[in-house]
Amino acid sequence: MARQRRRYGSGCLFRQGRRWAIRWREAEIAPDGTRRKVLRYQTFETRKEASDALNQKLVDIADGRGPIRSRVVFRTLADGWLKTVWPMYKSSTRKNHRHIVQKHLLPRFGAVPVADVTRQEVQAYVAHLVEAGYAPRTVDHIHDVLSAVLRTAVDWGHLRDNPAAGVRLPKLRDVRPKWVLTTGQAAALLERLPPLPRALTGLALLSGLRRGELFALRWRDLDEEGRVLHVREAVYEGTFGTPKTDAGVRQIPLSNALSGLVAEWRNHSQQAEPGALVFATRSAKPISPNNVLRRWIFPACQALGLPRATWLTFRRTYSSWSHELGVPGKVIAQLMGHARVDTTLNVYTQVLDGSLRAAVDTIGKELFSIVQKPAGPSQLTH
Repeated sequence: MARQRRRYGSGCLFRQGRRWAIRWREAEIAPDGTRRKVLRYQTFETRKEASDALNQKLVDIADGRGPIRSRVVFRTLADGWLKTVWPMYKSSTRKNHRHIVQKHLLPRFGAVPVADVTRQEVQAYVAHLVEAGYAPRTVDHIHDVLSAVLRTAVDWGHLRDNPAAGVRLPKLRDVRPKWVLTTGQAAALLERLPPLPRALTGLALLSGLRRGELFALRWRDLDEEGRVLHVREAVYEGTFGTPKTDAGVRQIPLSNALSGLVAEWRNHSQQAEPGALVFATRSAKPISPNNVLRRWIFPACQALGLPRATWLTFRRTYSSWSHELGVPGKVIAQLMGHARVDTTLNVYTQVLDGSLRAAVDTIGKELFSIVQKPAGPSQLTH
């Protein structure tokens, strides 16, 4: 049968042996970003399938949705992403993302053309990670980074849509059970700690600060006269930046218990200048949060017969205590710097002397009086 001719630019439908074939022209993107028209070819079992497919491709082209093909390989795309998009992330996120790109994504997709990274290929990769024994949360993190890179491919015109979207992932589950301290357990834990870890733990339990926010506090952030703690910075592996979210830049009223804890630590601290870190090494450098856990908090928990408490445990404990004491959820969200909080509640001055003040005082009174108990001279080593 003679080939079905169409006007130039409208594609071609023709019989090829027992099958039907179509040809059409589509845009191709070179690694340098330049575009050209190339001829494509595809076969089908029936004439209707071929005709419908060709018509859909032509409609998509007319609407600007495709088809399109990029000659860029994944490694080139990933290199561009690391140079231009990756630096936009916070330092804690950058380290993890670079590791995932180099250890996981490049070995699997590095030499593959971006246009050939299909949703089916991504799903097969997720299945491979699960079969290899990776934890569901690790698989989720790897998929997130892959999706971020491919999303950039969409933004730069190398793909029409993100093939990592819509992929089925393993159900997330917590490897360690979540738990919170009771007020009695918290008091017992603080009783066993020397001044430095005791002040850090007490402040974490009474303020709900994130780990990076806690270790980035400077003395100028603590307004003891106005009884307000200003959260302005966060630190990760010695690098300072802004808190995790915009809502993380906030003010936390100091309860009586927290004010006493701060005053007690100031008496022990050797560096109390306004710009100095509240918790620092002898060389005035940021302290490693993990070192504090390993050196003091984990041994104290073991001695008390408790699971290992982490900074996330203390933050979760603060939230749980607050809910149990009837503090409104939106107030807790603001105190903890959560991003999803009603806009009006982000105007701190409107609530500092009202519900926020009542909230922190309630938590401070309920917790324990031990945080104000002075430590002996023998406990000053840190």
